[in-house]
Amino acid sequence: MDTYSIETINVSRTFAQKVVVRDLTLRVKRGSIYGLLGRNGAGKTTLIKMLAGLIWPDSGDIRVNGIEPAKFTVEDRWKIGYVSEKQILMPGIRVGALIKFTANFYPDWDFAACDRFLKRFKIDPSKRVRALSQGTARQVAFLLALAQKPDLLILDEPAANLDVVARREFMDEILQLLRDEGKTVLISSHILSDIERVADEVGIMADGNLKISEPLDVLKDTVKQVRFHAFERGINGFAIPGAFHVRKTADEVLATVRLNSDSTLPQLAATHHCQYEVVHLNLEDLFVEIVSEKE
Repeated sequence: MDTYSIETINVSRTFAQKVVVRDLTLRVKRGSIYGLLGRNGAGKTTLIKMLAGLIWPDSGDIRVNGIEPAKFTVEDRWKIGYVSEKQILMPGIRVGALIKFTANFYPDWDFAACDRFLKRFKIDPSKRVRALSQGTARQVAFLLALAQKPDLLILDEPAANLDVVARREFMDEILQLLRDEGKTVLISSHILSDIERVADEVGIMADGNLKISEPLDVLKDTVKQVRFHAFERGINGFAIPGAFHVRKTADEVLATVRLNSDSTLPQLAATHHCQYEVVHLNLEDLFVEIVSEKE
């Protein structure tokens, strides 16, 4: 069995002469939860559509479950659950009828999971889709993707329009799916606290490429914000090669850096005759610092 559920190598895609995804290389380990992050326009949804086999790359290679999306068979698509950012469900159909209709296309359909999900989120199967709130409609879309029993679940902003409690329960459902069945989940969301709760690994996109792709615990352990102050000889000439973000005032420097060894900061402070303080960052803080423009 392949080590990776998703693997892309130097993938690019252009729309209207604008490069939306640029030479992107990504690997998602089988059985993991991967959080894909980025500002609006970073290229996340375009990448996800290529992984789902809805559009093709202009260049580069993509393998999903070991297969090129352009060559997916019906059976290959059964193994991939996908909830898009703007999922459209048939508005006039009742939820229960929609479940039965969709089940006809998937031989391993899990009706027990449907019943459990409907009860947990108090979704009335007799209601028509048009009568559902936006949040409940998102839950139904997730239910349909989950019940097909995919090996890989791709979720683009799945918790949009859900309240705090529903989002927490939704993320718990994803964790349960992984624990019970060893599925792989790729999830894109602007709600970084949700990603921080569930993700094993995160990728941060900017300008169509990955700036970061690594285990979340490694990212949080090694990337810190450091305040350099009390310069004895002024801050002129102070520089940190490879810093993610640097802000300077007249008498101090605030830098977001990767600390690869315990000696990095003492050496910098000694070289520039200053003192320093380390600030630990959560995922949201890290994201903002990494995607912000360098000074």
